[in-house]
Amino acid sequence: MDAEELLQRYATGERNFPGVRLRGVFLDNTKLMEINLSGADLSGAKLNRANLSCAKLCGAALCEVDFTGANLSRADLRGVNLKGSGIIDADLTEAILDGAVIGGEESAIKGANFDRASLRGANFIMAALIQTSFRGAIFDGASFDSDSGFNDSDLTGASFQVSNFRLPEYIPPGGGRIILPDGRSVGEIKCDRNLP
Repeated sequence: MDAEELLQRYATGERNFPGVRLRGVFLDNTKLMEINLSGADLSGAKLNRANLSCAKLCGAALCEVDFTGANLSRADLRGVNLKGSGIIDADLTEAILDGAVIGGEESAIKGANFDRASLRGANFIMAALIQTSFRGAIFDGASFDSDSGFNDSDLTGASFQVSNFRLPEYIPPGGGRIILPDGRSVGEIKCDRNLP
């Protein structure tokens, strides 16, 4: 299946496309609300400014996908692989990313909104989370490797029931600030605390 066929079938009212292979497709500026792409292979796809709100993408291969400006609010992204993906200025409000793999060498996660998202059991690998909002997000059971961290991020009201994530000893000058789950702000000071 190619992008043209997918869009034509979607325009006729079809919404279920589980397991399709759409590697490297260009779907910029498309409206694909409530589409079911569970288990699909979208590796390398371009989804800039695409509207995938309420989409079902659980188990999809989303490596190296460009989600710049995309709307993924309330999308089901359980178990997806987002290694190397660009998540810039994207809306993931109330998205479900339980068990997702997020980050990777070529990833860019900046200016995104993960407010009230579920990230239970997510794996953050080399994930630099920059200027990103996680207000009320749930990170319970998530794991962060030593190369992952928050910079200029808002974690107000977030739930962190993880054992391996610690705030850095200090945030270097120009390194921004982090708003902690309890609303306190940390930036350019010495800090050696577990997140609550």
